[in-house]
Amino acid sequence: MKSHINDVFRQIQLKTRYRTIGKIYSHLTAEEKLTLVSLARSCEGSFIEIGSYLGSSSCFIAEGILQSGRKSHLYCIDTWQNDAMSEGNKNTYNTFLNNTKDYRDVISPLRGWSYDIAKNFDEKVDFIFIDGDHSYQGVKKDVDLWLPKLNPGALIVMHDIGWAEGVQRVVMEDIAPIAKCEGRLPNLYWARI
Repeated sequence: MKSHINDVFRQIQLKTRYRTIGKIYSHLTAEEKLTLVSLARSCEGSFIEIGSYLGSSSCFIAEGILQSGRKSHLYCIDTWQNDAMSEGNKNTYNTFLNNTKDYRDVISPLRGWSYDIAKNFDEKVDFIFIDGDHSYQGVKKDVDLWLPKLNPGALIVMHDIGWAEGVQRVVMEDIAPIAKCEGRLPNLYWARI
């Protein structure tokens, strides 16, 4: 009986967290958010997110980490100056921190440009979500710097493949040729390498 009560309590907590993080403004669809949870559940180790914006995707990835019950940690990389956002430049760091506060044990924000942070990041990576600069040069630079840091079997996830030519080209040239398996939604791509 006690086990059933604990299961019910965990389901209530999960629904409450989903309602809360589902309200964070995002360019992700509901299907993409749930896919991030599922993909994160399938990995263990160090997670990287390039382009964290207001923290919606960060929370869904962190939720997947928590649901997996594995020892994993998410490093969120962003300038939090809205550099690549259509809304224009503004400091969104405090909004990100507030939105991700329920996951602070799982998330570490790393403020700066992904290519600067990559130079000093010495952990091997098991999951990377790239949703930063969508230009070919920006995506290519992120992939070139972070790909060597990925463990064999790591998962690489790319957002905005549906419209961003830079993302499409880098996936076609650099990721698809080394992918062991791939998946796709209209605007989300993932591959295990």
